[in-house]
Amino acid sequence: MTTVNVDASLADDIITRCQRLGLRLPENQGVPGAAQRTLVWTPDLTSAEQVLLKNAGSAVFLTAAEAAAIQPDIDGLVTYQGIANPTLAQTVLAVKAQSRILRAILRS
Repeated sequence: MTTVNVDASLADDIITRCQRLGLRLPENQGVPGAAQRTLVWTPDLTSAEQVLLKNAGSAVFLTAAEAAAIQPDIDGLVTYQGIANPTLAQTVLAVKAQSRILRAILRS
């Protein structure tokens, strides 16, 4: 069972995206009108469904394949942010990662 606690507006967005993408809807959608809602899926969500769910709160929607393709770039940028004195090579890699992420968002 996969359980997710979210704001009501995000819960509605997740449900709408599940419907649009033909994914299974949560069995329990929480109390309508409540500020926080608990969404429950049984059996557990697949990894692809989890990626789609993770992106549901974003203003930009990425498919599971797009999100998986840029996840290493996102992880690399998080690491880069923690480096006190990055080298030029590390900075170049970070700029390239930003470019790949931006291209995925803009779908170019």
